[in-house]
Amino acid sequence: MSRVIRNFLLLTALSSASLYVQAGNYWKASAQDGWLDGYIEATLLLNGNLDATSIDTDVENGKVTLRGKVETDTDKDLAQELVLGIEGVNGLENMLTVFSPGDNEDSVVQRKLTDGKVATVVKTRLLVAPDIGSTKINVNSNKGVVVLEGQVKSDAEKQLAVEVAKKASDVEQVINNLKVSD
Repeated sequence: MSRVIRNFLLLTALSSASLYVQAGNYWKASAQDGWLDGYIEATLLLNGNLDATSIDTDVENGKVTLRGKVETDTDKDLAQELVLGIEGVNGLENMLTVFSPGDNEDSVVQRKLTDGKVATVVKTRLLVAPDIGSTKINVNSNKGVVVLEGQVKSDAEKQLAVEVAKKASDVEQVINNLKVSD
């Protein structure tokens, strides 16, 4: 009977040791992934050619997942190359999204509001300008380009309307389609 108990104790000890080694390996791998994750984030953040403030990294068993937003395809490729060049990385899933600030829904709404404001400001300035007597000037604005159309009484009034439009903020260009009435 003592032999059975001794074998049982030996088996229990070996099982416990095996579990301890497995747990130790798990914690070692977890600590290594944590170290690698920090190293990757530092590498991305310290690269002068990449804005990595919107990049999240995850590491599991040496496999890296990149998530977040970058502004260009070049930035996405650069982040990938930087990560693949790090020792200890044994796989990469690049889930970065290319996101140009000028292409989002908020900027489209902002642009429409700005265009409406520009057209209103130019039209109001034309109406109150003392040397412009015509109320037949239509003003349209699209992305900073103002188009003047309609009828004016003279070439001088036509040129003055263009100068008034150019002085409004957010105007980049004025297209003059005004006609002098006979």
